[in-house]
Amino acid sequence: MGTWGSGPFDSDTAEDFLDELEEQPASRRLAVVENTFRSAIEAGGSSNSSVLPEEVMAAAAVVAANVPAGSSLAWNEEYPSITEWLAKPIAPALASSAIRALERALPADGWFWRSWVDASEREEAQAAIDSVRSVLRPVSEGESR
Repeated sequence: MGTWGSGPFDSDTAEDFLDELEEQPASRRLAVVENTFRSAIEAGGSSNSSVLPEEVMAAAAVVAANVPAGSSLAWNEEYPSITEWLAKPIAPALASSAIRALERALPADGWFWRSWVDASEREEAQAAIDSVRSVLRPVSEGESR
């Protein structure tokens, strides 16, 4: 089906990533998320990256869901146990990596943004990503929220 919505879990790519993450033992999930962010940051927005923007969005949303301020994000309903996927508290470095990976994987002039046919859906996608960032930013700055 491809992409059916603007949320961070609303694509086949994101769902595949989440399904694989959910199948991992809890002790391994953090490493998978960190590797996703590292790959995106190292690729620097290159279309040759081994990680796709949808995977980065999903990974960042998982981190946000595990922060108290993000536990009630609307898309968490699709994966009811997602708020328990990572150990607490979320480290500032992980939140910071998530934000940097989003910036690298989703540059303003990147193909992800050009791929949206409908401007309102593109705006909804931007709002979802902004929500993730707003939850992660205080954590990345050392505030516990």
